[in-house]
Formats: sequence, C-alpha cells, structure tokens
Amino acid sequence: MIINDLEMNQDSVFRDIQCKMSIKQKIIAKNGRVEMMGDNQFKFITKDNVIDFSIVNKNDAKLIMDFFNRHFFCLANVTVCNDNNGENKVFFVHMGFFYNLQRWGKTPVIISDEIKEKIEKRCIKGRQSLEQVLEENFKLSDGVSNYFAYTSGKFYFGDEETEEKVDENIPLDNITEEEQQEENPEVYNSEAFERAKEKEKQKKDSLVIYGREFCIYTSIQGEKFDSKLIVEKIAKRKNNIPMMRISEGTLEFFDHTSIMSKKVKETLESTKGYLDLWNQYAEQEGKLLLDKVRKVGLITLHRGSATYDNAGIHIPYTNLSKEAEEYITNDCYLFFSDEIPVYLSDPEMTWTDYRTLSKEASTIGYSINKGVQVRVCAKKNGGVVLDPKDGILPDMKYVSLSILGDESQIIRREEARHRIMMGEAANPALGLIFEGQLTEELGNYSTRKKIMPLSAFVKEKIFAHEPTETQKRAIEIALNTPDIAIIQGPPGTGKTTVITAIIERLNEIYDKREKVNGQVLITSFQHDAVRNVIERLRINSLPTIKFGKQERGGEEDLTRERLIEEWCEDYIKLLNEKNPELIETEQRNRLSTLHNIYLAYPSDKNALEFLMCAKELNSDVELDKRISRMIEVRNVNDSDSNSQLITLIRRIRTTKEGFLDDGADNADNLLQNLEGMGINQLIPENKKVFDILDKAALCYSKEPAEQLLESLKEAKTYLLEKCIPKPSYKKDVPDEEITTLYKILNQSVKKHDDEKSAILADMLKELRSNRSEVERSLEHYLFVYSATTQQSEGREIKEAKGIVGRHTDEHPEYETVIVDEAARVSPADLMIPLAQAKKRIILVGDHRQLPHIYDEEVFESMKENGESVDMNNIKKSMFEYLLEKAKELEKIDNVPRTIVLDAQYRMHPMLGEFVDEVFYKPHNEHFSSPLPATNYAQYISKKSLPVEWYDFPERYGSERKEGTSRVRDCEADFIVAKIQEYLSSEEGKNLSYGVITFYSEQVKSIKRKLKNKLGDDANKVRVGSVDAFQGMEFDVILLSVVRSNGNAPMVRLERGDKPQEIDFNRLEMDVSQLDKEGATYKEWEAYRDKAGMQNYGFLISENRLCVSLSRQKKLLIVVGNSDMFKSGAWGRLATVCVPGMKQLYELCKREEVIYDGHSESV
Repeated sequence: MIINDLEMNQDSVFRDIQCKMSIKQKIIAKNGRVEMMGDNQFKFITKDNVIDFSIVNKNDAKLIMDFFNRHFFCLANVTVCNDNNGENKVFFVHMGFFYNLQRWGKTPVIISDEIKEKIEKRCIKGRQSLEQVLEENFKLSDGVSNYFAYTSGKFYFGDEETEEKVDENIPLDNITEEEQQEENPEVYNSEAFERAKEKEKQKKDSLVIYGREFCIYTSIQGEKFDSKLIVEKIAKRKNNIPMMRISEGTLEFFDHTSIMSKKVKETLESTKGYLDLWNQYAEQEGKLLLDKVRKVGLITLHRGSATYDNAGIHIPYTNLSKEAEEYITNDCYLFFSDEIPVYLSDPEMTWTDYRTLSKEASTIGYSINKGVQVRVCAKKNGGVVLDPKDGILPDMKYVSLSILGDESQIIRREEARHRIMMGEAANPALGLIFEGQLTEELGNYSTRKKIMPLSAFVKEKIFAHEPTETQKRAIEIALNTPDIAIIQGPPGTGKTTVITAIIERLNEIYDKREKVNGQVLITSFQHDAVRNVIERLRINSLPTIKFGKQERGGEEDLTRERLIEEWCEDYIKLLNEKNPELIETEQRNRLSTLHNIYLAYPSDKNALEFLMCAKELNSDVELDKRISRMIEVRNVNDSDSNSQLITLIRRIRTTKEGFLDDGADNADNLLQNLEGMGINQLIPENKKVFDILDKAALCYSKEPAEQLLESLKEAKTYLLEKCIPKPSYKKDVPDEEITTLYKILNQSVKKHDDEKSAILADMLKELRSNRSEVERSLEHYLFVYSATTQQSEGREIKEAKGIVGRHTDEHPEYETVIVDEAARVSPADLMIPLAQAKKRIILVGDHRQLPHIYDEEVFESMKENGESVDMNNIKKSMFEYLLEKAKELEKIDNVPRTIVLDAQYRMHPMLGEFVDEVFYKPHNEHFSSPLPATNYAQYISKKSLPVEWYDFPERYGSERKEGTSRVRDCEADFIVAKIQEYLSSEEGKNLSYGVITFYSEQVKSIKRKLKNKLGDDANKVRVGSVDAFQGMEFDVILLSVVRSNGNAPMVRLERGDKPQEIDFNRLEMDVSQLDKEGATYKEWEAYRDKAGMQNYGFLISENRLCVSLSRQKKLLIVVGNSDMFKSGAWGRLATVCVPGMKQLYELCKREEVIYDGHSESV
C-alpha cells in the first residue's frame, strides 16, 4: 500500500502539491518520505535517490512546514512528473502526515478464527491468500522501510448491538452519583450513569490499525517489551478519521489456534499433571491387552471337524491353557490372518512400539493387521460356535484372539489426549484448562455477545413451573462460558430440564444461514443415559437420534429406529389432522401400492393387507359384505403377536456389555410374555428355556456368568427357530376377484388433482414406507447429535459430519459439547468428546452420587512397575477435577463457570433437607426444597410422614452369604408383603414403587418372591441395586439394609488374622486438623474403611447411599436391623463409618416412625 491508498484525516493530507526541484533529476522511484531542511527547503528521499525541492504555492509551503515544525512524519508519493522535457523541474506530490514516528520492529497480531473467517469472506478475492490480503491492506512503504498507521486510546469492546447510548452530558471523571444528580437533574439517569461507569471500567488499552480496505481494532496484551495485539473486531474505513500515528516496523499476523497450540504444548511438556497420569494409564492398558492376546497365542482350529447349524459354525480347538480358555468368551472375536500378527511374532514389542508401527503404516494407507474378524457366539463342547458374516469360515492360515475392538477404544482415547496435549483439540486451550491455567490470549481474547438465558418460547416449552433463579443462572453460565461450564445437580434439581433449555436456546440463537446439522453433541457414558436425555428432546420439531449401536455381535439397539418411527407416526397424524383430505388420497395411494405388491407376490398375507385397506376405504354396503367374505375365506392368522414375540426374543442380550445395560429387564419381559401365552412347561426344552430366562431376569446389576450368557444364546436360538415361520414354496397366482375389486374401488374414490395434496400425499408415503431415507435426510437437518462418549468418534457419526475415509486425520467438531451424568464417565473416555468442542463444554452431573468406573487392574499394574500413581486423582471423577479447575479459572478472569442447582422438586421437603444436610452441606454445597409437603402427600404410611423404618433385629433372622453376595430373607419377605398390601389398597394402587438393596442376591430374592406373589403385577415394581437407580425416581422407595449382626462389631486387619474388637481410640481420633496426604491420616482412613466394610459392606459408600436415599418422591421405607446404627459399640461405629445411616436412624427416632417389623408383617 502507498500513501495515496490510505484514507486519512483531511487536515493531515495534501494532494497533488506542486513542487520544483532545486537541480533537475530523474525520478526513478515515486514512493518515499519527505524531510524539511529549511525554509521551504525539502528533501524527497527514495530508495534510489534524494531530490531537493521547494513548494511552489507559498500557502501550501507554510502549512506543510508547520507540520514539520511540530515533529510530524511525512510519507509521500509522486503523482505527476514529466521526464521528457529536460528543462522541466516541476513534479506533483501526495503527502500524508502522522504524529511522531515510533520504531516497534516486528509486532505480533493475533487473529481469532471468527475474525479470520470474516476477513476471508469479505476481502479475499480469487486466489489471494489471507497473508497477502493482510500485507497489502496494512503495510505502508517508502521504498526503504515498512510502516503501519494507527491511533491509540481506550476502547470498549462490548456488544454494540445491545449497547445503549450514554448521554454525553453525563461526565464520568471525578464526580459522584449524588453530585451528578444535583448538577444535572434533568439529564440524570441512574441506570445510564451506572452503565457508563461500568463501560469505563471495561475499556482496554487499544490500537486501531488503518488499512486500504478495512481497519482492525486491537487490544494490547502483555508488558511493554513483550506486548502483542489481539484483534477484537474489524471495520470498514472510517469517514471521520482522526489524526494518525505511524510506526516503523511490520505486523506479524498469527491465528489464535497456532498461538494457543504452541502455548499449550510448551506448558504441558514442562509439567507432569493430570493428562500425564492418563497417558501412563493408556500405556498400561495397552500392555495388558497385548499380555492377554499373547497368553492365548495362536489358536488351532480343527476345520475338518466343523459342523453347521442355525447357531453358526461349531468348530473344536486344542492346545489352549486353562488361563487362555478364560479369555475366549461369548461375543469376543477371533482374528483370521495369513500372517502372524506382529505383536505375536515379536513378543518383546511394547504397546508404544506397536502403536508407532501402526501409525507409520497408516500414513501410507497400509494396515499391519490384515485379516478378518469372526465373532464367537458361544463356547461349546470343547470348541467355539462362530458366526462369520457371510456364513463361510475365512480360509486363512493363522487364528488368534482379536484385539481390534479394544484397540479401537484405546486409540480413540489416545488420539483425544494427544490432540489436547498438542493444542490440536477443537478448542486448542483445552490442555491448559485441565491444568487450571489461562493464557492472556484466552482470558481477554474474545468478547462474545451476552446470551440471555431464556426466551419466552423456551420458557413456555420447557418449564412446567417458573424456573428458579439458579436454573436461569446455570443456563446463562453455560451459554456464555468462554470455554467450560460445570453444572452440579444434586438429586431432583432438574438437570435434564436445564440441559434441554440450554440446547433450545443454542438453537434459537444459531444463524440458520450456516450449516445447521450437528452443532451440538449430547453425550454420556452409557447408552441408557443418552436415551434418557434425547427421548424428551425435540429441536425444530425433529427427533434427536443416537449414533452408534449398543452391543457388539449383532445385538439389536432399536433406539434410533424407534425414535424415528415414533416421530414419523406423530408427523403423519399431524398432517392428517391439518389436511383431512389427505387421508383419502393417501389411502388411494396405499391401496394402489398394496395391489401392486399383491400382483408381484400373490400370497394370502399380501391379499389380506390389500383387503383390510379396501375395507377401510370402501363406503358401499354391498361391496363391504363382499370384502368381508373374501377376508373370511382366506382365514389368514394375524401374525402381529408373533412378530412382537420375535422382537422380544431378539432383544435378549448375550454379551456382557449388552446384558449390563438392560439384559435382566429384557429377559424378564420375554419371560412374562411366554408365561402369558400358556406354553407347556412340561416339555423339557421349554422348561429349560424358562429356567434360563428366570435366572437372567434375577441377574440385576451384576456381571453375568459366562455360562449364563452361553445358556441365553442357546435359548435365543431355540426360540427363534420355533417362532420364525418357515418359507412356503407353493406357487401362488393372483386372484382375479381382487383385481376386479381394485378396479371398482379405484373408480369410486375421489381423486385430488391439486398440487398441494399430491405433494403432501407423496410426503406421507415417504414417511410411511421409506423410513431409511427419512433417517438419512434427518442427519442433514438435526441441530443436535447424540452418542456415547466412545461412539462420538464412531464411523456413523463421522459420516453424518461429512468425514469419510478410514485413515483420515479429521475428527468431528461441535460448537457445543454437553455431557450428562459427567461424574460417571471414565476420564479416559470423557476426553474424547471434550476434544471435539470448539466453543463451549458443558458438564452436568453430581460427584456426590455414583462415581466413575476405572480398571483397578491397570493401576495395580502401574504400581508394580514402580510408576508414581496419584490415587486421589484416579478415584476423583473428571467432573470433580474439572470443577476444581474451573473455580481456579474463575479467580483468574472473574468469568463464572460453575454453579450448583440449589432447589430440588423431587422429594418431600423433610427428606430433601435431610439429604442436603448429610451429603452436601459438609462440602459447602446446599440446595433447598421449596415445594410444600402437601405436594408429596400419600396415605399409605402410618403418620403420613415421608419416612418409616421397619425394624428387624437379629432375632428375626440373620443375613447369609451367597457366594460373594448376601441375603436376608426376613427383609425380603416383609418388603414383598408390604408392596402387595399397597398395590391392593385404594391409597397405594396408583403409586410407583422401587426396591433398592446393595446386594445382588437380595435383588434376586426379592424379584423371585415378588413374581410368586404378584404374578404380572411384579412388573410394576422396579427392583435393583443402587447402580440401576441413578437418574430414576419413584413415589415410594423401599431400602433393604441386609446387614445384620447380633454380636459386637469386630475387625480383621489382615487376611488370615483373627477378628478383634474395634479400637475406638484409634477410630474416633480427631482427624479434622490432619493433612489428608500425611501418613497418620492415611493409616486412620485405612482402619476406618476396613472396620466399615467388614461390618456394613457397601453401606459405607457415601455416593451410593446418597443415591439410595434420594430416589423417592413421597415415601422412603427402610427395612433392616436398627441395632446396627442405634447405640453402644454399633452406634459409635456407625457414627464414623456410615454417618448417613446413623443420622437417618436418628431422624426416624425423633419422628417416632420406627416400627417393629415382625408385628407389622402382613
């Protein structure tokens, strides 16, 4: 850019000034600077020569000399000169004057992605690069040096669109509010005064840098000799331009991402923090995976002895050790290859070596694992049952245990951590957030528009009652966070409602001109948790679909299909209601379709479908009789019930992962249906199936045994063989009577020829018959995507985001990532979606409830290898860890990032206050219970209070061990009888019931007894361990304590030691002032945990107890031995080891709601 191109203040620029050379010289370079040498004596200095000249017009000369006398700096450009006339010494110059020259050298300027995008849209033409545009716009030159023009001052970078003008009569300096009111009562406005003062505080030291096409507003960051400019906004050239300053030097432009990536990488390389811990974890996780596959080694399959049936290919194997046998499980995969896998051929290869080799191979499009995976359906008779996709066993030389599935999960975690550590995550500063650090660039970098928490539309759509101030504040924090927001939601505080409102607001404010699909990701650790959010989420009246299936091994996950089906049916109903004429049009189209299907496949089933449609459409009485006779003649059995049964059979889970989600429920549902069909159980095969399903139905919240999974597979195969109809090979021909009937109906039905009806009818047809295309179309219009944390990097969701290719380095990115039940997600998995968030991460959860899951074997292995392991950070959920870091960030930049929802609406206020007092206030957290007790009225308890304790001392029955679990029959019998009593009463028949216990065998016992007592009504009661209840709520919860002991409490310090009496001097010592990392505290903690675990079992878990005592809405009934918490040695032990149960007992005692269980038994 030359000086002529720069729009300047009119008083500082002189155009076409006539000049005369002192000595005739040839002007070679026309661009340069001017210096004053004396009275109307000047030098024009260029890169090629120096020309002495004077100014012809005396007035112009006087004005220009005045600028030089005030030490202004001048750049000039020769606009006209005539080199042909040898005697002509006249030329014309364009001069621009600037305040005194500064010399800054190279000045770094940081551009955000948002600003960068604006410049690229507005200013880049043709093949220009961003660098070219910026250089040509801002670089001034005199042929020798480079310069840039600027003005300096303080500037407010707030939201200009919402900024209200402040009355210029209101002075801001050295005047109080009272003085202002007295001096200018007519213009005084308190709110305006406060806004003006607030803006003054928010103004930043700034430079406006002027260019040929546009100018940039920058804030100054850093110290004097280490400063940088942050571009806050761009603007067109100003009309009222102030007098500019000039600096000799160059502007070096950097995008925010590259600056931040460099900072993150340098910072994390110099620290060994949280991310480094999980790097160690991943290395050990990979090592254990390779150890497992090496223990199995190469598997010898005897192909010649293979047999085939509906279950798959039965093939024996040999030469596996007993330990190796344990790794061959149902739904694992075998790997068939022509070469021995590298990790088997090289037993010294480490996981790092393997991953390095794999990465190098993938860069050239090569895979080091060439082969085919085949699923193991079951282990049977010294062999395996395999299920190859095409039904043919791969003809490959070597067979080993496949690591591809586990490797894929580890790689996703590894890549996410790597992107975070290298500053390559969607938000490059994420690695610093993990360490509780904030750079200057991030802290003051962006001034986003303030997003209001609620609109009238969202408020009306989402909230059944007036939202609390805290809920509104939580939504506001989430929407306006510069990076991360942590919303802690104690029980019943409306976490899901807040999530829904946040997403609705994000959708409202999103620019619909931009690409809308997949701007928000909603994710969680389990499929059930994801379903819990999306099933009530309708953005833009569209369903929210879940990407990724739930199980391996072909198990069905119908979540996506079911949601789309429900949405299609709802939309069809809505269209028909608003356009009743469509029903007839659609029926005519459907009749035509069914007739064509019948002509192509003239079966009785297709004939019946056509006739049923014809009967609906027909209005002629005689023709209706004819159609009815045709239906009767065919006498086709309705197969709906059979289809429903097949669906239930296919939902039987035969993998560990699938079974842990909903396997017991599915087995229970199928069992109830089979029992209702009156199937003959005297037949041995049928009896065996019933026994297997019964055993599976009782296996709640417990990892199923391999034998049970194998039995379920056999039962599933048996039932499918019985229920799926065999194909018919008779040749059917079309019935002429049906064709005649079609012609009669087609002529009688009124046709709608208008374009609207035709289009809507076609749409209805698509909604009814082309669901797969509907599903594909939805992916392009859905604002919200959902997936589990692992599946957020899965193939399905990548394809929906337009990422194709197996070896691509691209990853899905979202404007916002929301994680529900975040405290339960493994840190290793949570990093996957966090690395995908560009603008904001919103974590919603509660670390006071159920904790996250981690593999203790991995950490034990790390310890054995001598690695330093911080168990506090391992046990601490990432939700809690990031909550602490977010609070540290709040102290740095005063931007709110954390909040605790402080009003619960689930529980009766008495129990709400109890849960708050016991589990939250000790941690300086608090929530209220604002609704009155009358909202939770129930009439089945003795005093209509929300809690009762039915006491079963040891004399009424002891607990007994069942394997590693425990059972107490007297409690189970009482609970079943009570539920039966409630369900048969007018007061209790419409209430919902849940039964929680900490022991899987007690779950089985109660489920079995309920089924025997209630039959089908047992399905009305949810029974399970505490892990199955998070996120759920019931009117009435019955808590079975199970643990009971008639003797004094004892403790065994080491395995094999004799039990000894509790040392209360040791147990009750004051540890409040001890360092929790010190040896004394650790020793006390270990003793407390041993004494507590051996006497109370899982009751010592504060997190699980919090969940157990907060699922009920109206009534909590505790069933157990109160002596375990009452007084004496047991009371003292309970005070230290299970304070929550101790305080619950005291509450029941105060309210006089402890009753003798035996005398109250029904």
